[in-house]
Amino acid sequence: MTVLYHPATVFALSLLCGWAVYLFGRALAPASRVIGGKLKTYACGENVEADSFPTAYHLYHAAFIFTLLDVMALVLGTVTGTAIVWMVAAYLLVGLVAIIILFKD
Repeated sequence: MTVLYHPATVFALSLLCGWAVYLFGRALAPASRVIGGKLKTYACGENVEADSFPTAYHLYHAAFIFTLLDVMALVLGTVTGTAIVWMVAAYLLVGLVAIIILFKD
């Protein structure tokens, strides 16, 4: 019975369950009909063509810095008392150098 706890088995069972839920929802859903602009892309009341929608990556650096700070806080907050001090200090130093490099950009 330990084969049920293998990651590949759990992944396959998850895919099968997800597929079954998808098929169940598809069977319950009403048929889609094309009525006017019902299936067109909507962006705050403007008619925007799907190919011409602008992408903006100006918040990428802020999200990356937040993720880096969050992971650092999680790792450093869960350090045990028996951890090697120089490894904790090195992790903190590398994280701070990465944040400084990101803020320069």
